[in-house]
Amino acid sequence: MTVLGGRYRLDTRLGAGGMAVVWRAYDEVLDRPVAVKVLAPRLAADPNRRWQLRAEAQAAGKLCHPHITNVYDYGEEDSVPGLGGTDGAQDANGAVPYVVMELIDGQSMAATLDREGPMPWPEAVKACADVASALAVAHAHGVVHRDVKPSNVMLTESGAKVVDFGISALVGASDATPDGSLLGTPAYLAPERLVGGQVSPATDVYALGLLLYRALTGHLPWEAATTTQMLRAHRYSDPGPLPPVEGLPEAVALLCRRCLAKQPTLRPSAAEAAGVLASLSSPSWVPVATPAAPPRSRQWAGAVLAAAALLAVTGGLWVNGNRSPTGTAGAGAAAAAVALTEATTPPARACSVAYALKRDSGREFLADLTVTNSGGQPVEGWRLTFAFPGDQRLVDARSVEYAQTGRDVVIQPSGQRRIPAGESVAVAVTGRYQKGNPLPTAFAVDGTECEALVSGAPPAGRPTPPPASGSGASEDDHSGKGKGHSGKGNDDEDD
Repeated sequence: MTVLGGRYRLDTRLGAGGMAVVWRAYDEVLDRPVAVKVLAPRLAADPNRRWQLRAEAQAAGKLCHPHITNVYDYGEEDSVPGLGGTDGAQDANGAVPYVVMELIDGQSMAATLDREGPMPWPEAVKACADVASALAVAHAHGVVHRDVKPSNVMLTESGAKVVDFGISALVGASDATPDGSLLGTPAYLAPERLVGGQVSPATDVYALGLLLYRALTGHLPWEAATTTQMLRAHRYSDPGPLPPVEGLPEAVALLCRRCLAKQPTLRPSAAEAAGVLASLSSPSWVPVATPAAPPRSRQWAGAVLAAAALLAVTGGLWVNGNRSPTGTAGAGAAAAAVALTEATTPPARACSVAYALKRDSGREFLADLTVTNSGGQPVEGWRLTFAFPGDQRLVDARSVEYAQTGRDVVIQPSGQRRIPAGESVAVAVTGRYQKGNPLPTAFAVDGTECEALVSGAPPAGRPTPPPASGSGASEDDHSGKGKGHSGKGNDDEDD
């Protein structure tokens, strides 16, 4: 029987990875089961590995949140026989560091998706809301996870839990290691991480968008068999729109698109994402348009002990440009550079959107939106999506239907209006705001990002009468739903 720190009795080895061994253990002082992550004995003499395990414990230990795995203790034990390495045969003859953590009953999101396919949308949205709230707390403490992915999200009866802060870093630190390596999983790397720079919370939000997309669809928004292809996608390819999901709120698809924006400044914060997803994780929500894909029912799998998912293979260099991009590894700067030089220039945009602010009273505004089909084929039944940067609320949109959830706006024609190739359609919108009227800068038509042309008039020195509106919302109506002059509107619930 092996006991660490005079209190943690190691009972069953749950799993082993390239860096550590995880044990089911028992805390004999507090009389409770725990998970103990022990550095592999063959790495115990490596100061970098020892520092990394301690840094993981410190990063997660300062975070107290129901959706983050609790870290209870850190210690080092001298000359402990029988710990076992990855082959189960080695003993530790020097001081071996270990981390004591919460023992989770559940399974990883990765295991769920691999076995059962896409999650029902209420479960997927709820799980991602939990992850977003956990990331928001981490970011508030200056910690960026840097490896958000399905295998690092545990699904339990009490909700999702984020695990493995093994490669987390402080906001503002250098994103690359001293030897130039980039740590993370290629399939979930934000595009700005590939060009170096400082650690930023926006990179976690990008990975959250991919997590949400995969939870809803069972796959990522790009097809990529190699690391080089995945890097091209992150840097240059616009993610495809979410496929139809029965009953999925339109606001979820909008949020997912915002999280996957190439520019970090256009992504929402983790706190904002958590708020939007939490408010929409009930199936009672009425979407703007209900796709026709058949629903898929699924029961939660029986809980299993899954502390082995706390293992992270965070060592090594990602040096093979044709290696599968979904495995976790360190990303060598040289390999990333080679892959990026092979990437092609992105294709020209197939659409453009002009947003022209015509009048701003300091409280209310009038703007013209012009959607142009720059492609070679007509666009049938188009849908325009964008997000306001401020607290603006639409109150009317002429000749179209519209809906707004938080900052996210959806505008679509009444009926099946088409935009022929090379032609445009104009929409006049009116709205109100309290704190400011910054102009939107990113637009998409049917999920495809468009070229944006933005212009605006300065606000007037004093308030003027509100713009004319045939059937806009009242002064106290903040629901974000309404009718255009076509006489049709949307029946969304208030957000």
